[in-house]
Parts: sequence; C-alpha cells; structure tokens
Amino acid sequence: MDFDLFIKVFNIILIDIVLSGDNAVVIAMAAHKLPEEQRKIAILAGGGVAIVLRILFTAIMSLLLMVPGVRFVGGLVLVWIACKLLLEEEEGHELTPDTVARSTFAAVRLIFIADFVMSLDNMLAVAGASHGDLKLLLMGLLVSIAIIMTCSGLIAKLMNRYKWIVWLGAGILAFTAGEMIFGDRELAGYIVRNHHVSLNKHWEEDFMLTKKEVSAFPDEAKWPESIRKVVKYEPGELTFIGQMTEQQRDDLTALVTKESDKTEIEHMYEASHERPIPAWVPAGWRDSVKMWFQRKWPVESWQAVQGNQKHFVAWIVYGVVVAFCLSAPYWARRGKPATPSQSASADNPSPQH
Repeated sequence: MDFDLFIKVFNIILIDIVLSGDNAVVIAMAAHKLPEEQRKIAILAGGGVAIVLRILFTAIMSLLLMVPGVRFVGGLVLVWIACKLLLEEEEGHELTPDTVARSTFAAVRLIFIADFVMSLDNMLAVAGASHGDLKLLLMGLLVSIAIIMTCSGLIAKLMNRYKWIVWLGAGILAFTAGEMIFGDRELAGYIVRNHHVSLNKHWEEDFMLTKKEVSAFPDEAKWPESIRKVVKYEPGELTFIGQMTEQQRDDLTALVTKESDKTEIEHMYEASHERPIPAWVPAGWRDSVKMWFQRKWPVESWQAVQGNQKHFVAWIVYGVVVAFCLSAPYWARRGKPATPSQSASADNPSPQH
C-alpha cells in the first residue's frame, strides 16, 4: 500500500470513528442489560445488519439525503429511542431465561434503527472522503466499524457498573437528535427564505459555504470580477459562497499553479453547483422543490442572513430536546396509576421514631 493510499484510508477510518462515537454509546445502551453471551449476539447482529445497509447506502447517500425532511424525521426517531432506552432502564426488569431471547431481539432491532439513523451524516462524510472509490470506502468502513463494535462492548460493561453512564449516553443521543432535527435542510431553508435569519451556524457551513484546502492563492487585487463577491481566502483555506458556475471554476483554476490546488477547486465546483432536478419530479413542482436538489444554496441566501445570525437558538433547541428525553421517565411515572404496594405505603406510613 503506497503512502497516499494509506492516508486516504486513514482519513476514512478517522472520520468514521469520530462521527460514530454516539453510535457506540447507543449500541451499548441497548444491549448492556443482557447476559454477556446475548449481549455479544445483540451487538454483532444489530451492528452487522446496520453495517451492511450502511455500506449499501453510503454509495447512494447523495440521493438519500435529497429526500425532503429525512434528517428531521431521523432526529425524531432518535428522540423516541433515547426516551425508550431510559424508560426501560428505569423499569429495571430482571431478565429470565424466558425473556432473554425476546430482549435480545428487541436490542438487535433498536441497535439497527439507531445505528442506521445516526449514520446518515456519517455516511455522507465517508462517501466524500473516498472520492467514489468503493475499495477505499469498504476498507475504511470495515476497520472503523470493528473498532466501534469493540468499544460498544466495553461501554456496555461499564454501564452495568456505573448507572450514570446510561443517563450520559441518553443525553448524547438526545443531543444528536437535536442536531439532526435543527440541521434539517428543509427546515433551515424555510426559515432562511421566509425570515432571512440564520439560527444555526451549520446552516451556513453545510448549505451556503464550500471550503477546500488551497496552499497558495493570489491577492484580491488579481481576482477577476466574477469571483470577488463569492470568494474568501485565508492562508491555506479557500471558501466559496453559493453555487459555482463553470466560468467561476475556470477563473479560480487560472489563479493557482499547483496541480493539487487545481484538483481541490474542481472538487469545490462539484460540491457547490446545483444538482439536476430528477426527471420524476412533476413539472409543476420544479420551481418549488428546486432548493431541495441544490448542493449549496444561491449566494443570495448567504447575503440575506448577514447581520441577522442568531446561532444561540440552536443551542436552546438542543437543550430542550435533551431535557425532554432525560425527563421522560419522570413524566411516565406521573402518568401511571399507583401500584397496590405504593397505595398501601401511602395509607399506612411508617411510624416516626
């Protein structure tokens, strides 16, 4: 394996591990109550199914993420999973030989759903790092997933010993859900288009700006008029605002001399310009759904939110989602009628000494 190939594989592994930390937590949370043998089965089976589908969907992720509202719905699913895991933890049922098999299947199902939903952004990042090379993609995914599975088993053991880790894991899961809900492209687009305000810094980074590493770039005085209002350059990093046209791509390429920089600008063009609207979209809907199929929004979207950026709102939303999930056991207890033993305790309080 040459050094360049090694670096590419290492980048994919690193991206996958960094973005999958919360996946390891939710896998552990779903399986930690099971006996050790069943726990291994649940982690391997649930993770295995998710792995197969993750590899499959990584190859078509650019199409999957074009489905309107997919991240929003995925976030809601994670909220449900976080609440479910905490409610089951609070109930504290002991497993018997009759219930182990059923609980193992439930854990496998939960692991699959959570791991798949939480991997949407992960799959997109890994697909980009592989630059379409399926061999690199598979190699990086398999190595990183093996590491994640190992960590899941270790975390599960720790959860049995330290219960607070379960609550910490639920908080991480809920925070991820909040990020997915409030990072949804359609929700962000509606607010930006209709209210001209940015409530989340990721809206600008993910939907308006394209950044690439460019080692050398001339002073602004040498820039052609076509790129002056849509390009920013800081040492080592080039930022393009909105969707790059072919003319702008050619003007940028003419300003750099290194082949590596020219390649980065070509990747920037591919990442920023508008996707063609699929043929299956009805003609009458095309203008309305156009933004769904843009890799980056037009430069006018970025200009509209300048001076009206209230990014703190995103953190408030994340906090509300986390608080809702962590308080789910409390509200569930309030909604249940008291058991006979609880009623008897209330009617016959223990004598005071």
